[in-house]
Amino acid sequence: MAWCLASLIVAVALCSLLHRGAPDYSLAIDVTKGTIAVAAVLCLLYEAHRARQRRAIAERWKKRVAAGLSIMAVVAYFDGFRFAYPSFYHRWEYYHYYLGAKYFPEMGYDNLYKCTVIAQDEIGVVTYTHDVTGQLVTLDMSAEVRHPDRKIRNIGVDNLLIHASGVLAAPEDCKAHFSSTRWSAFKADVQFFRTVSEKGYWEAMQRDHGYNPPPVWTVMGRILAELHPATKGYMQLLTCFDSAYLIGVFAALYWAFGWRVCALAAIFWGCQSPAPFFWTGGAFLRHDWLFFVVLSACLVRKRYHRLAGASMVYAGLLRIFPGLVVIGWLVVAGIYVFRHKRMARSHVQVLMGGVLAAAALLTVSVGVSGSDSYRQFYEHTLRVHDQTPVTNHMGLRVLVAHKFGTGVESGRMKYTMDTSLLDPFETWKEMRSERSVKYRLFGYAVIAASLGFFVHVCRSVRSLWVAGCLGQIFIVLLSQITCYYYTFMLLSAPLTRRKRQLEIPLLCLAALSQGIWRWTSWNDDRYTLLTAAMLGFCYFLLYAFARKARRPEGRQALAQPVPPP
Repeated sequence: MAWCLASLIVAVALCSLLHRGAPDYSLAIDVTKGTIAVAAVLCLLYEAHRARQRRAIAERWKKRVAAGLSIMAVVAYFDGFRFAYPSFYHRWEYYHYYLGAKYFPEMGYDNLYKCTVIAQDEIGVVTYTHDVTGQLVTLDMSAEVRHPDRKIRNIGVDNLLIHASGVLAAPEDCKAHFSSTRWSAFKADVQFFRTVSEKGYWEAMQRDHGYNPPPVWTVMGRILAELHPATKGYMQLLTCFDSAYLIGVFAALYWAFGWRVCALAAIFWGCQSPAPFFWTGGAFLRHDWLFFVVLSACLVRKRYHRLAGASMVYAGLLRIFPGLVVIGWLVVAGIYVFRHKRMARSHVQVLMGGVLAAAALLTVSVGVSGSDSYRQFYEHTLRVHDQTPVTNHMGLRVLVAHKFGTGVESGRMKYTMDTSLLDPFETWKEMRSERSVKYRLFGYAVIAASLGFFVHVCRSVRSLWVAGCLGQIFIVLLSQITCYYYTFMLLSAPLTRRKRQLEIPLLCLAALSQGIWRWTSWNDDRYTLLTAAMLGFCYFLLYAFARKARRPEGRQALAQPVPPP
């Protein structure tokens, strides 16, 4: 405990010094993250060196160093507790997810921005106390929203920017779905979010891509949102749920795989660059899916098969893409059926848990979100939003659609961004969509070949938890998701329980990701390279498990340790 406390003090002190001395604090934090990852690699190399010399390091020192590096990585992830926004709650996130869930029956997936504009226009002039300075501020919200340059994203149609003035011409298109009481509550919540946000930040919120989670997420989101109006204190309270989920992730890994895997996961999570604190730190139920997908692997490892199936289904219904991990389970189960002409008892238990969970969750979600919610979700998220290129998207489709070249013909943001257009990225989106369609057959071929290689690897993999962790490759191959969801790469850490030699490459991946992040400032280049690195590492994991270990011969065979289950 004393060692952990000392590590925490050192990490916070280091970040404080960086804050005072570095002209670019974010650069200093990124360098710190890379340094921590490299330091962890050096520690592993030293451990291996001592083992070859038959001078093994005492277990207590390994735990102390691992705990120290883990704490430093966690502090670095939280930017040394110097948050980019005051009061530790993410206004951008809460605007979308608190309001989106609370008023889902009235707004659905498409009308958050339109209803916000109409509500702001009706609110008019307000006087409030500034959230940071404490000074009285008078604000004409109607004049703000009627400014000719005010733009919002046209959610559900083409996802391009439009002038807000067009929405104000037909306010009843939105208000007709609200009762007078609910409309008054909505205006009060909109007023709260506007008064705690700076003007430019507030307007940028409505140029994002709206409220997108599946109806199952809306169940808990709506329950919590409707308990209390939007206030600073309540937003801070809701933020604690995500902190609890993150603690739960590492507690589950410690319980199922031990301290070493837990420490490795913490260091990787704290030092990787695709999913930093900037995106979802201090947010509203943004890490629930991560907890349940990691928990499913832990439950399978501990042989709680029914609960594992339920946990995996819940993760999939919360965000869809985590459910792609189940392909690993299906392949292992399919190979078993092919060989034995029956299902394994454990596989049946997983299936039972998953089916029961799906039946319960789908029923409840329809009751809370409405019978039409899944059709809306399909139309908005899977048909429109998923097909709209976003600058921080990652996945195989990003690799297929990107072209490293010079000039406008390359389609890169660097050359196609045009501030004279209503939507500066309109040309970039069109060219990326065209390339995605043009080379889709190549993408399908990559997916088919990868699936074949995965099946080949799983012929010798009988553990569902191993297959599930390896199955993370299908998230990269089959989904196009924003960068901050790439925390799913934490599923690589449990695999080191079977193959210790994967520890160093995983930490090197974290350090490499920081280098890629700083190599270019253009998001399309940045996230294409990060996708390539993550996908390449997934293939490396498959290769590592495809290799057959050499069987020791003679007396040496008796001295070999038995691999963990």
